[in-house]
Amino acid sequence: MQPRRCYCCLLLAVFFLAPAARADSVEVLRDPWGVPHVFAETDAGAFYGLGYATAEDRAFQMTYALRTVQGRLAEVVGEVKSLRRRDTSIDHDRKMRTFGFHRAAQRTAAGLDGESRSLLEAYSRGVNDWFVQNADNLPALFAATGVEHEPWTPADCLASWWHVGQFFATDGTRDLIAGRNRGRAFPQPEDLERMPPDDSPAVVQKSDVSDEWLSGVQQYAVEQGLTPGPPGAPGPKFSHAWVVGGAKTTTGSAVLVSDPQTPVRNPSLFYEFHIQGKTFNARGMGVAGSPVILIGFSTNVAWGMTALGADQADLFLLETDPDHPNRYRLDGRWQPMTVLQEEIKVRDADPINYQVRETELGPVATEFCYARPADGEVALSRVPMAEPNRETIQGALAMIRAEDAGQFDAALEGWRFPTANVVFGDRGGDIGYRALGALPLRSAHDPSHGRKAHPARDSDDLWRGMLPHGVKPSVLNPASGFLYSGNHRPIGSWYPIPIGAMTGMGGDTVRSWRLRERLVAQDRFTADEVLDIHYDSVNPARRDIVRLGLHLGKTEPEALSDASLMTLGVLVPWLDRGASMSLDREGAALALELGTFFRFVNTELAFQYGGGESGLAYFLKSATSRVAESPDTRLNRREREFLDAALESAWVACLEKYGPDPDAWSELARQAVTSRKLGYYEGLDGFPELDRQHALNLPPLDVIDGGTIACQTAQSYTQWAPMHDPDLAMSILPIGQSERPGDESRLSTLRLWSEGKLHPAPLSRDKVEALGVTRTELRYPR
Repeated sequence: MQPRRCYCCLLLAVFFLAPAARADSVEVLRDPWGVPHVFAETDAGAFYGLGYATAEDRAFQMTYALRTVQGRLAEVVGEVKSLRRRDTSIDHDRKMRTFGFHRAAQRTAAGLDGESRSLLEAYSRGVNDWFVQNADNLPALFAATGVEHEPWTPADCLASWWHVGQFFATDGTRDLIAGRNRGRAFPQPEDLERMPPDDSPAVVQKSDVSDEWLSGVQQYAVEQGLTPGPPGAPGPKFSHAWVVGGAKTTTGSAVLVSDPQTPVRNPSLFYEFHIQGKTFNARGMGVAGSPVILIGFSTNVAWGMTALGADQADLFLLETDPDHPNRYRLDGRWQPMTVLQEEIKVRDADPINYQVRETELGPVATEFCYARPADGEVALSRVPMAEPNRETIQGALAMIRAEDAGQFDAALEGWRFPTANVVFGDRGGDIGYRALGALPLRSAHDPSHGRKAHPARDSDDLWRGMLPHGVKPSVLNPASGFLYSGNHRPIGSWYPIPIGAMTGMGGDTVRSWRLRERLVAQDRFTADEVLDIHYDSVNPARRDIVRLGLHLGKTEPEALSDASLMTLGVLVPWLDRGASMSLDREGAALALELGTFFRFVNTELAFQYGGGESGLAYFLKSATSRVAESPDTRLNRREREFLDAALESAWVACLEKYGPDPDAWSELARQAVTSRKLGYYEGLDGFPELDRQHALNLPPLDVIDGGTIACQTAQSYTQWAPMHDPDLAMSILPIGQSERPGDESRLSTLRLWSEGKLHPAPLSRDKVEALGVTRTELRYPR
């Protein structure tokens, strides 16, 4: 076992040589799961202790992620191929150098307000002091890869946050493709009429906003020449969160659950922590290397987030000329590009020289934007790099200091990147939702609203700024008494402002559909009943495919193949028992194979309802509603064909995967889960694991369907916060806190995760200490 916890006192020589120096007392308490609880006299002391604790747990992870976003991956791993693309680590480094995340982080950090910068400096000092004290006891991967520690800086904190944030955002690189594809479409059958937008699931309902707010939003849209456009391509779909207000809880306070859904990693993608300083007491999860709390709660407010995927990046077509090398024309003048000569170091190979060019609009990113020779050069304008005077850390600080939902909502103006849906609630019972993030106000000359590359000839072709906080989709205390987000439609089609290709603009996702079913099912909730929704394992799309299949079997059995009928024969008992997708339920393994692909290429229904998950949900809701109203309803040809294919494909898939005996399928499916591997440091960037001997087999998880609320394979974190008493809160961060093999908190939550359990997550010091803790005492010099 690695030595883990010890008492220590930093900078003793300073105190002996300079007794007059002032220092803050900082304590890091570790609970039985290794979560650090940092208690300090000052806010800076709390940030210092957090930096120290984070380095203790994730020193290599934060360093490796930083090298990745700096464009120094090949320096660590050599030239290796991506697991998902044709790219190599060198291609990745070229892209990161071009996009310039770390250059922009340095500029932004230098311009931060004094308090934000000083707190990031305190965090960075904590990181660096841990490295100094543990230079002879670093994680083994430092020696194995040859990576050396470099002093952590405030810019590194920002870049660490941006590194993960980019995977929950659009990047603009496909805007040229969007322009080429505009007007191209599969020929739509003449007898099909597209359904109106599915507004009923929208988080923000028109009836819940004031006439004054709606009038102001409409006036702003008219003044700025904005008109809503068609929904863009689906963006990232991660996570679900819900909050029930005091009017519907037995405690009178809000109760919130947040479930970010990204595949569980080894070590965890996220980092759980608790910090108490002079002006805040909050806990939750964020990213190793940054002090921002992404999802969390304080003594007053709890919040959860899901990916919004609003468009924060655009391509601009530059006017260039061979007679004016490294220049572009804007406002009738040839402007010089900033030319940077970069050296990309490659482990065990010669370095590569690479040139980066920057413009006023952003970097010249042509080679990464699927450009054709006729397209010319393009520049990439992108948040957060395009907004050096604002940064999410400023909003995050205000969020953990907010005393109620109103203050929290105001604090969200400071959240810049990435965009997100946030639901929140407070001790007083108030709840709210807001679409947050820096959203560009695009040129009035851009009819695509950023969906395709736009010529940059004059300054008025560029972004005009960012949308004001007050016009973004939001609501406080809706009539329903609850709020939820499952990456579905944030606001109805009546909203006049285009915000880009947001997730869920087609309507429901399968998870939002099920959340709503659970939330409307009762008038009042205990705090435990709000949590119980987290364990729900029903996928309503799979359930309703079986329901409609049974209806088809009764009304037109000749429309179903023999394989479809056999599928229904197995799944009728499964449906009668509640349609759980848990693999310990008979039939779930077969239900998991039901065909839910819903695109123009496989069904013409997608022309009518829209493609993808939202279109599938819209079709199934509409069809089941028709059947409920009239049990003798006949389904049309396209509906019959889709349902038959969905049912038949399940039977065929199980035969291929598990063999001819349906009675054995459930057990074989469970065995298949435990054969999956979690590669050690196989992260979002898509490159191979770093050390095979520390890969892990998945434990015997029962719920692996990503269309369920309870999906365990994507349970990257869970938080339940009953705000009448935050000390009752519970959470889990699979698979554990530490990255270090042999550390006692390396797999501290693995068993709980496999069993579907959470652990206590209190805020008060007394309740933390009652868990049984170990202590590290630090001193932070002022």
